Amino acid sequence: MSLQSFDDLFSARLAELPDRPALLPTANPIRSTRKAAQWEAAVHRAYSYMTGRLRDPSQQAELDRYYEQTLEEGADFLKVRKEADFRPVPVVTFTKEAAAEIMRQAREIERETYACRAKGKHGGGLGRMAVQLLEWFCFGMWPRARYGMFPSLAHIAAGSRMSKETVVEAMKTLQLFGFLAVQPRRKRIDTPLGVKVVQDTNSYVLSLAKGLGALALAVFAPKPQPSESTKPSAKESISYIKSVTRQTFDRLQARRDIFSTA
Repeated sequence: MSLQSFDDLFSARLAELPDRPALLPTANPIRSTRKAAQWEAAVHRAYSYMTGRLRDPSQQAELDRYYEQTLEEGADFLKVRKEADFRPVPVVTFTKEAAAEIMRQAREIERETYACRAKGKHGGGLGRMAVQLLEWFCFGMWPRARYGMFPSLAHIAAGSRMSKETVVEAMKTLQLFGFLAVQPRRKRIDTPLGVKVVQDTNSYVLSLAKGLGALALAVFAPKPQPSESTKPSAKESISYIKSVTRQTFDRLQARRDIFSTA
């Protein structure tokens, strides 16, 4: 069989094969099947209870629509981050001194790490975007945060004039150096089928450098220079005078004892 006839035969057989169905994307399996079943049973009970209390057909249609939408969206605990908690927003009073000291430490770290940056790197350890975001938090958001700082990611991006992706990366850097503490939160809201848990906005707290930031400040802190003066200090001079006076008194006392015995 020639090579030409073999290729024709292979193409003909390949054309006879049925088309394979396209692979459909599979949803992430729910690991907590028992918890998901309890959530679904609670939704059914709430729907049955609300259906028995409604008398208006228009309200019943709205309830049916919301019931189908809830089942289609899935369990609410799948949309809330695991580390999020029901916590109040911490309130830290703004002071110009604290904000100025935070920025001084950040700029010092950025300046010193920029001087010893790796080849090809365009910024220091913090980076221009992280310093800009920290400055917006210190002087743009913090002075107006009477009840704590809990802005949305879109508000932070618009206020700092960055994209959301850049804001997320800059906040990771600020957390690494200890300038920013991010606390994920969740909350409960009332729905036609009962209480629902949803993701809430994060809360943010500014502080002086910690962790890697404190280590960087300790490394780059100016070392005290030794004094060039050869004169003794006041403490050393006083100690020397006391020792000389004591020796002179002991010699005089010894001479007095010798003459008294003679």
